[in-house]
Amino acid sequence: MKIFNIKITLLLLVVLISGCAGTGGSYKLKESPLSNEQAAKYSELSVKIQPGENINLNQESIDRITQLIIGNIQSDHSNRFAKINHESLGDTTIEAAVIIKRYEEGSVFARMMLAGLGQMHIDADVILYDHASRERLTQYEVNKTFAWGGIYGGMTTIKDVEVGFSKAVADAILGKK
Repeated sequence: MKIFNIKITLLLLVVLISGCAGTGGSYKLKESPLSNEQAAKYSELSVKIQPGENINLNQESIDRITQLIIGNIQSDHSNRFAKINHESLGDTTIEAAVIIKRYEEGSVFARMMLAGLGQMHIDADVILYDHASRERLTQYEVNKTFAWGGIYGGMTTIKDVEVGFSKAVADAILGKK
């Protein structure tokens, strides 16, 4: 019986550790998507994080989220863009403006007390532009929420939530279905 309890405990621990903080967020298309022909025209990408109105986001967080997005794009489609965030932007560059609308770290204490309290949220608009013409190509709304409670909720930080958020942003930029 003790071995069974240990196995159950280990299984629950694995489930909690691999929980939902790092799983991808969700995204919703707000305008017409890019056609395959339009997307094929762009071989370079520029990703820029912009805090929205009343959003307190330091440069370290901006850089970290940018690198997570780039890392997701490179790991999912390593050949999609020849250059990402290169200093010189050309006619084949698509710009992704990630405008953070909500960045809430929530309350560790509240999360530990009860699931659903002290939630963490990251919401953004992702707008794709043609660099050369400044033409707006499409827009997505990206959301990531974390609401687990207990020890797992208390141990999870906004940096863990940024992982799932950046995955959703990368998927939107890549036009994944």
